[in-house]
Amino acid sequence: MPIDILSSAIFDGPETIPGWSYIKTYVPIVTALGAAKYYFGGSANTSDRNMHGRVFIVTGGTSGLGAEVVYQLAQRGAQVVLLCRLVQDQWTVDFIDDMREKTNNNLVFAELCDLLLLHSVRQFATTWLDSSTPRRLDGVVCCAADCTPRGSARSVTVDGAERQMAVNYLAHYHLLTLLRPSMHVQPPDRDVRIVLTTCSSQALGPIDRDDFLWEKRAYPQNAPWKVYGASKLLLGIFGRLLQRDLLAYERPDSAPCNIQVSIVNPGIMRTASTRRALSFGTIWGLLLYILLFPVWFIFFKNSYEGVQSVLFALFAPVFGPHDGGNLIQECKILTKGREEYYDYELQDQIFKYTAEAIDTMERNSAIERKKEEKRLGLDKVNEKKRVDKMRDLSQKPTTTEELEQKLLAMRELMNFPLGNPKIEAEVLAQASGRETKKIQPKKKGKRKL
Repeated sequence: MPIDILSSAIFDGPETIPGWSYIKTYVPIVTALGAAKYYFGGSANTSDRNMHGRVFIVTGGTSGLGAEVVYQLAQRGAQVVLLCRLVQDQWTVDFIDDMREKTNNNLVFAELCDLLLLHSVRQFATTWLDSSTPRRLDGVVCCAADCTPRGSARSVTVDGAERQMAVNYLAHYHLLTLLRPSMHVQPPDRDVRIVLTTCSSQALGPIDRDDFLWEKRAYPQNAPWKVYGASKLLLGIFGRLLQRDLLAYERPDSAPCNIQVSIVNPGIMRTASTRRALSFGTIWGLLLYILLFPVWFIFFKNSYEGVQSVLFALFAPVFGPHDGGNLIQECKILTKGREEYYDYELQDQIFKYTAEAIDTMERNSAIERKKEEKRLGLDKVNEKKRVDKMRDLSQKPTTTEELEQKLLAMRELMNFPLGNPKIEAEVLAQASGRETKKIQPKKKGKRKL
């Protein structure tokens, strides 16, 4: 039968093929749509690396692009630390369990770090750095982003920063700046990769030299993508400056810089944040999004297609010479970008402005927290917890204050004072690194008769 149809088509013309009118009408359309889908799917990463034993920190790792990054790294055997706003809720617990099961990798963990709070970011970084031996760190992938729908009013964080600026830029700036000591102490043969994900909307983000963080300007309620784009642009500019600073750092062992910073544009994807932005955060907008889903399916990437450029930034063996972070799109290093990426004076100005803004925000937030704790009586509770921790006899004292508290706890435990000031003075001095003078007992004089 197929041979007869083929011979008829050759000798009598294609009109003899059954259903030729439908084929002639719809096959070109389907072919064109398939070609468009293939083109907009982007390039595929061809590099790969063995990730067993490597440690990565990922922000925004519970949905969209970040979840795909976590999956790809965990599947290759890496230890992945997800920074999450909540770690004890059932959804996060189930997500971690599912990821471990799908990748057959139990080294997927969630750590508490709310990117909306600068104090939470500092707490995580402090915990990470507070280790007797430096913790291994092979990379940081910053995928977290907050995209406000059109028509929404301006939203600010507890620290007073615009919400999109806080999550997309300030939190990642703060995190990477605080983690720099951990990066510098990594062995020189360890290839450390930092990936900052940007977006095509950064082309629409205006930069105001007098108001980088959109604090004074009127909030564009009908065009929030301007703030979103500006936050992503600032993140990319910070990445460029961070790479310059890392290259300028002189290691104690005189080894060259082993840290690569990449600013990656994964393209427009069908993620939850994109859906929320296109639907304007409304029910009728969501219905419209569903009706137009065939359009999004063809022209937008899925998370697997979007992660390819991120994997390229993590796995590519060698990057070309550069004076700043690499701009990567479609698994290629771009040689051109917005002029702000190459304006070193502007980069230094933004870095200084941001550092001062974060310092001010943290100070003001700390004052407000102390006031609230005092109002609720939590200051006394926290002080008691601090003292109880210092009095824990199972832990070795590291400061003179801790040693004094432990000695006091021992006295109370034995129900009588130690009663040897000489020994106590010597122990306290040794703990504080000072030499002590021997305490001479007073000589008793002869009593005159």
